[in-house]
Amino acid sequence: MRQLLKYGLLLSVLSGLAACSHNLDLYSGLPADYGRNDEDFDGVINARDVCPGTVLRAEVDNYGCSREQIYTDGYELMVFFEHDSATVVPRYQQQLGVLAEYLERYPEVEIAVEAHTSLSGTNDYNLALSQRRADNIKRELVERYQVAEKRIELLPLGESQPLNDDELAQSETANRRARVFVQQEYRKVVPRWNVYDFGQF
Repeated sequence: MRQLLKYGLLLSVLSGLAACSHNLDLYSGLPADYGRNDEDFDGVINARDVCPGTVLRAEVDNYGCSREQIYTDGYELMVFFEHDSATVVPRYQQQLGVLAEYLERYPEVEIAVEAHTSLSGTNDYNLALSQRRADNIKRELVERYQVAEKRIELLPLGESQPLNDDELAQSETANRRARVFVQQEYRKVVPRWNVYDFGQF
């Protein structure tokens, strides 16, 4: 008798499960919630990220927006030339090397080479001479120190802007010059600090 009751109970349970299975709808997965992703890896999910596409490892606020730091930096080098010469004499090589290191440290920066002459000679001749002086300084930076040509602007000015407008020997020497300079404002994203970057910023 007990055996019959066990079989009857088992059949009742199985039939109940079969009935339930007919009433269940197949599960259809919901689409992924991409608003909870962090596509630019700044630590702020897409749903609340006001500034998507943040520079990698930038410091951001609660809305995913980075902060930029403004740099204003300047550099100036004076190169003087012999009479009627466009040759960059060896004593300026060290200064040009320092300038090249500066440009490597700040890849956003561009420079200008402003070349001048003394008042001796014709205006046309002096303009061409100042062009050769500017060209030679550029050639030194490009060929010897691998500075990109596009970062160097040439400004040959001939005799139009003398430091001294008399014909004394000291004035002639001072006027035979080139001024290499940069004065530029640029921005960098403030990096996010972590323990592995200690001492790098």
